[in-house]
Parts: sequence; structure tokens; C-alpha cells
Amino acid sequence: MTLFLSVPEALSQHPQAEETQLMRQPWTIPLVDATGKSHGYRQSVDLRSGLNILIDDYTLQDDLVVDYGEDKPCAPYQHLEMSFMLSGRNHHEEVQPCHSFILAMWHDEDGGQFHWQAGERVLKFDIHIEPDLFETLVGEQLSALPPLLQQLVQISQPIHGHFRHVQPTTAAMQSVIHQILHCPYQGLTRWLYLESKVMELIALRLDQVIQHPPAALAKPGLHAKDIDRIHYASAILLQRLDNPPSLLELARLVGVNDYKLKQGFRQVFGTTVFGYLQTHRMERAKQLLAEPTLKIAGVAQAMGYANQSYFCRMFKQQFGMTPQCYRNSLRR
Repeated sequence: MTLFLSVPEALSQHPQAEETQLMRQPWTIPLVDATGKSHGYRQSVDLRSGLNILIDDYTLQDDLVVDYGEDKPCAPYQHLEMSFMLSGRNHHEEVQPCHSFILAMWHDEDGGQFHWQAGERVLKFDIHIEPDLFETLVGEQLSALPPLLQQLVQISQPIHGHFRHVQPTTAAMQSVIHQILHCPYQGLTRWLYLESKVMELIALRLDQVIQHPPAALAKPGLHAKDIDRIHYASAILLQRLDNPPSLLELARLVGVNDYKLKQGFRQVFGTTVFGYLQTHRMERAKQLLAEPTLKIAGVAQAMGYANQSYFCRMFKQQFGMTPQCYRNSLRR
């Protein structure tokens, strides 16, 4: 059985929605499953003129097709997007779980479909930015970004080519998205908070572009397929922070030898496999420490540390304070 979620059909039932949608008024399309086994929604909201967020959140027992309009030619328009795949496999855009991409291009087609697989938890968070607003936000620092991205943002006439940059979604980015999805505020405070968090997420993602520009990934000894495997390995580690595979097992899972895996991590991420794992474990631990009901021993155990003292030492080594001091700082 295949489920369908149709954006055009939802809009046809509420024809005024697309035309009169106000700033900060979420537009939500629920997933309807007569069996009750699958559930979720697609939500869009304009935070301000030129800044939109789009959330796809589904728990699926059956395949799902999300239809967002007939795929047909249209007048060319600039498209600038940051997309974060938190959970689920995005075959349509070729993005692994726990990875994100920045895409800038001139589009001359509208519509299409996403196909999500049964048995998956899908969570996708997108930011759409108008180029004029992006230029205003970035300011003079636009020159620090790759030339092709600059051109696609600044030139007002259609040009060929597109800029696409894929990187792992860091623990810091995941934390910001979690805060957005679980915003505790209402009214004006809510919308100012959400906009500030989206700006923070944009900043974190642009920093990745600067630190890991596309040309920097073309290192000697690493082909495009090798880089894909390294990213796949990082996705496995992010999914198994509490029980990570051994180096040899990880190499086997992604189809490279352990030497190439170690060298690849240093070239792509600038750190060792263990260093990458350690950094993301501690970032996740920070998120868990914000939960008042969890004891520090429970956080250590959740992160796969049998020895609480060792966990505390690793935490202090990374953040300069113990888990208890960090928790106390949150309370203050």
C-alpha cells in the first residue's frame, strides 16, 4: 500500500491559503492514513519576507508519495535552499541521514514528487531564502563564500550551473533544529526566538561551506566515491553514538579498507574517526544534560560510557567544565 500527501489537493480545498498566507502563520498538511499506522505532517511557514521554513515529519508503516505539483516548465527563478535530513533516506535528493546540503541554482521547472520508504522515521527541515535577503544577512562576508555561490546569489539573470554542498549535520545544528521544533514560547517571543534560531542554523551551515569548500574535498587519493563513503561512515557514527562500530566494522559497512577510512576522515573532516565520534557524543550529551529528569549517570550511560568518571573527564576536556557545572549554568 502507498500513501499519498498532495500539496495541490490541500490547496484546492483551501484556495485562499496560498494567496493570503500571512507572515508567521503556519500552513500544515496532515498525513491521513485510514489504518492509523502512519502519521505525520508537512508544514510551511514564512518567518519574514524572503525567509521560509518547511518541515516534513512522518512515521511510516507504508510507502509515502508527497506530491507538490505537476512537474512542468516555468519562468526561471533563483532558488536558494538549506536542507537538513535528520532522519530517513532522501533518495530523491541523494542525501544520507544526518547530512545537509546547500543548493543554489536557477530553476526553470516547478513541481515533482518525493518518495519515502515504509518503515522509516522521516524528519526533514528546509530553509528557503530569497537571494536579496541572503545578501543582506551575509553582507561583506559574501566574498568569503565560493565564487559560484556568490554568482548565483548576485546575478539577476539566469545562468547555467548550480552550487551544491553536502556535509554532515553537526551536533550543534541538530541541537538548534531540536530547539526550533520544540520551541517553548508563544506569541511574539516565539517568532523572534524561531527566527533567531534559524539565523543561527544558517550561520553554522555557512561556516561549513567556508571551512570545507567544495574544492577542498578533491584531495589526492580520494575520489568522489571515496568521499561519499566517508560521508556514509559519518552518518553511521551519528546514528550509533551510544554503540558505535569498531573501525574495522565501519570500514566494512561502507566498503573501504580501514587505512583509507582513517585517511579519508582526516582529509574530509580534519580529525580522526575517534575524534569525530567523541565530538559528536559530547555535543549530544549537552542536549541530554538540558533534560532535568536525566541524571548525569544516565546521560553517560545513554552515550555508551560505562564509567561516569571517564565521561565527565571527556566532557570537561571538550567544553572546559564538568557536566554538573554545565547543568548548573543552564539553571542560572
